[in-house]
Amino acid sequence: MNKENEFFPKDFEFEKLVKKAKKRSMIKVVLISLAISLIVLTSLYFIGDKVMQIKMEKETSLDSTWNGIMGANIEEQGTTYNYSLTSATAKTKLVKKVGGVPIPWGEREKVFTSLGTSRLITIDGPSGSGSIEDERIPLYYQGERVVEFFHPQVNYKQIFDDRTLLNIIDDNTVVEMAYSFNDGYSIEEVNQVFKDQLAWYWVDTFSKDEIKDDNKFNEDENFPRDSTVNGFQAYGFQYNKHPKANPASNFISILEMVKEDGGNYQSDAEKIINSITNQGKIKLEPQNLKIIGVVVTGKPSDLIKFSDESMIRGATLGATTDLY
Repeated sequence: MNKENEFFPKDFEFEKLVKKAKKRSMIKVVLISLAISLIVLTSLYFIGDKVMQIKMEKETSLDSTWNGIMGANIEEQGTTYNYSLTSATAKTKLVKKVGGVPIPWGEREKVFTSLGTSRLITIDGPSGSGSIEDERIPLYYQGERVVEFFHPQVNYKQIFDDRTLLNIIDDNTVVEMAYSFNDGYSIEEVNQVFKDQLAWYWVDTFSKDEIKDDNKFNEDENFPRDSTVNGFQAYGFQYNKHPKANPASNFISILEMVKEDGGNYQSDAEKIINSITNQGKIKLEPQNLKIIGVVVTGKPSDLIKFSDESMIRGATLGATTDLY
């Protein structure tokens, strides 16, 4: 048998060449696979990054636009972006301007991923502490009082009037005060009374069903606290003293724009437009906006002149800070 096997003698040099070729082929396959994987991963990264950028630009712009009409006397101060390999964080600083003095009003932070998803990180809001026997539990945020509003068509067990506090607050302090009206007024009527100290208009965006629900809630004796509207929930627009400025038209433009392509805010915009226009029976125009409250700011001596104003139904103190 051994002799038969040796009839075709082994070619060791050939075997070496075959093994070497196989090794080179394997290395070549591995390198090509690694190169293809690298190209695919790089392509996926850049595609994901582009998707994230588009998502982030659209959502932050939309958030900024919507928050321009939601929140009493709250303004954005700027947004910063922090990037990681597969995500980015957008952090927007908010402020209140009280008598010309900016007061930090928290941050809004949102995370975006290369998968095209986003989520809100900071979801803090106003809070109050007290017992059920307390006559009133004021709301606080960032260590400051939060304004509350009373709708003119909603009945309340108690409507607060903080204008008396102006007599005891030092005049080196600037304060924010929210006035709720006894009816809906035009922008011109409001300007005639409050123009010098005016900071923000509260627009009536309530539907008939919402008014009915709030009245029903406030009539229930099982709930000792009335359903008021805190400053974070109110819709309206900033006062602008520039003669060519038209913030009411801007308010309407935002609603119309968001109604067409407003993402998570689209249904809210539709509801507000339907409420303002009475289901389309009147036009969505500045002269048809009903102003049911305002935010005014200034020194106590500046605001005390409104103590006997008949159109004011309720008044709540907001943020305060030193003038200097």
